[in-house]
Amino acid sequence: MDDTATGFRLGEAGFFPWGTRFDAVVRDFEGTGYASRTLSCAEAYGFATCSAEPSSPRPDRPVLSVTYELAAPASPARDLFAPLVMRLGAPQTIQRDELSPHASSPDHVVLYANWKTAEGIPIALSLYGAPRATRFGDSAASLYLSWGDLEAAAAPWRDQWHAANDEVARAAQSPGRIERFSVGYDVRASDAHDPLRIANRCLSAPELLDTPRPIAGDLGDRGFALWSDAAGRRWHLSTSACTIVLGGRETSLVRVASVEPARGGGFSSIDIAGWWARDVWESRAIEEAVRALEGVPGLTIERSSGYDV
Repeated sequence: MDDTATGFRLGEAGFFPWGTRFDAVVRDFEGTGYASRTLSCAEAYGFATCSAEPSSPRPDRPVLSVTYELAAPASPARDLFAPLVMRLGAPQTIQRDELSPHASSPDHVVLYANWKTAEGIPIALSLYGAPRATRFGDSAASLYLSWGDLEAAAAPWRDQWHAANDEVARAAQSPGRIERFSVGYDVRASDAHDPLRIANRCLSAPELLDTPRPIAGDLGDRGFALWSDAAGRRWHLSTSACTIVLGGRETSLVRVASVEPARGGGFSSIDIAGWWARDVWESRAIEEAVRALEGVPGLTIERSSGYDV
């Protein structure tokens, strides 16, 4: 496993350096969100394998992890653990559940262990209680390989993300129209104190920008605003933590949900490219915001309904 520091292997497809975009590995993937594809793979890192599944936060971002399904051996599945200990040393953590009444089930993990190589590459193993049927054959375990360096993965998009933030900050110095709304639930981003916040945004949700102080100051934890630049050409939605610029490729579809009470209390929500606001069912604030959004050029409003089960 000497080359895991520099990349990953996908069977006959060969070796790919870390930093390779998902859409360079899987060229026919459709979609814009989380991307993964299970590929046939007969061997990896000295193990007989059934398949390999590269994954990425988005198809236009680097592959961050690969899951290999290890082919069920003729010997006991626990023999798959020993070679990793010989190569990587004792695992950082190990969890065993071999005495569970479900220990002989293919859906049960009887051993989980993880390591980090000297180069900082995370590796993990899950052993199943029995061989698990997959599209590419019976698997006895999953081997997980990750890049582990989100800062390096995000680096090619960092300048672009900061430039977008600068543009929004300039617009906020003298905004045109601004409408504020208040809901009953907190709408602050959960990543506010994440040290890898910028890296995660660049990789998973580059549309989510930081809210400039002139806009954030009046919103608190439960407010959001629809506002334009001085010329009225660019429109934005902001909570006190996150802002999106409306009308882009990923920010033109406005999903509006109205979920009636059932087992749960129900709710109303607006969701656009990872930006969201949520309130009680039949929320006046949400409906007022939707009516305001209907007046923004280039947006499509998509409504859904159901029951809070």
